[in-house]
Amino acid sequence: MTSQSNAQHMTVRGAVSLGVGSIVGAGIFALMGVAAAQSGSAVWVSFLVAGVIALLTGHSFAQLGIRYPSQGGAVEYLVQAYGRGWFSGACSILFYIACLIGMAMIALSFGKFATRLFGITENLMLWERVLASGLIVGLSVLRLIGSQSANLLGRVIVVANLLVVAGFAVALSPHVDGGRLSVETWPGAVPILGSLALTFFAFTGFEVISNTAERMRNPARDLPRAMYATIGMVLVLYVGLAMAVVGVVSEDQLRSSGATLLAVAAREIFGQFGFTLLLISAVISSVTCLNGGLFGVTSTTFTLAERGQLPPRFKRQIGASTRGLTISAVLAVLLLNLFTLETVASLGAATSLLVYSLVNFGALRLVGREGLQRIVIMASVLACSFTVVIWLLYTLVTAPVSIAVFLTFLAIAGIAELLLRRVRGRIRPQSDWEADTASQ
Repeated sequence: MTSQSNAQHMTVRGAVSLGVGSIVGAGIFALMGVAAAQSGSAVWVSFLVAGVIALLTGHSFAQLGIRYPSQGGAVEYLVQAYGRGWFSGACSILFYIACLIGMAMIALSFGKFATRLFGITENLMLWERVLASGLIVGLSVLRLIGSQSANLLGRVIVVANLLVVAGFAVALSPHVDGGRLSVETWPGAVPILGSLALTFFAFTGFEVISNTAERMRNPARDLPRAMYATIGMVLVLYVGLAMAVVGVVSEDQLRSSGATLLAVAAREIFGQFGFTLLLISAVISSVTCLNGGLFGVTSTTFTLAERGQLPPRFKRQIGASTRGLTISAVLAVLLLNLFTLETVASLGAATSLLVYSLVNFGALRLVGREGLQRIVIMASVLACSFTVVIWLLYTLVTAPVSIAVFLTFLAIAGIAELLLRRVRGRIRPQSDWEADTASQ
């Protein structure tokens, strides 16, 4: 009995492995280029600052995970911080929207990588979206029929992808031109700050570490260690990779390569073989990440439906999964066919940052009442809020339509929660989660 119980404990090493695998994926392949289009040769500075913000936010998640150990993660923390009312419900729906945007971004990235890999040059945007939509539909069908093939290879591919990215950064380093990294080549403070939301988006995924608190032997000690180690490792990797890429490609390539920037950098040094290898790695990573995203969004929708924050149909069984999977797949396909990769990435970054800002403020209310704890969490609140404001101001000038879409998402989250509360009233049967909460 003892050995079985011990086997169920999550170690620091296991949590770090989970966290790194959740962060480093298809996103970095696409976001490096999208962010570089704004910040140019200073993209590595943007990643450095975004990593510090992620560390501060990770501290809030770790402290909340210690106090409220639950697999509900951000949804649980929002309820604890703001109560079970309209506001926390709207925030939870906004978190779900952020998950959908993330899926759309990964699928669009796959479309871009696949079209380049297959040499498609005509009707490029059409084929990118056809392939992206096909990937979501195909993986959803596999989940509905209960295929575990993608899951079996998932961990192996995550490790292989991490080794490719880290190895690529190391392989580029001897070819770096230090002059391209100098301050004189930077575009100025405004574009650098404007790219912060995008580079922060590349760090999202660390929050899953806090979900493991209830499986840790000593979460008060192990959870912060795992959180800081994970974000710290990814921070070093991202900054090193960004510096290496900036040091081997021209300014024009930085700003025009988009999602294929890493592959373009590989071609500069290793020729067509390097270009193809990076594209293959990006394609495989996209498939794995999206498969994990579909699993995650299905769990999220089931939890929200259980708590009455989404309609009951989201948790109804269909095949080997739930209707939450099919509804989410349809919505993600709609998003990727309405917007470009750059717009989707920008909207996903802003939506995620807003949710994290609310979690940080919730941590300030719940655990950051005095001393150093309060100072660190206050810094996380200010850092995330500042980045959201900068995104709003920068995007208002460069892409005002994205602001309108962002505000529309906020309105959808608020109205959807309001309608759900009115339809259900306050007489709906108490869910198991509500009963457990009331008994505590």
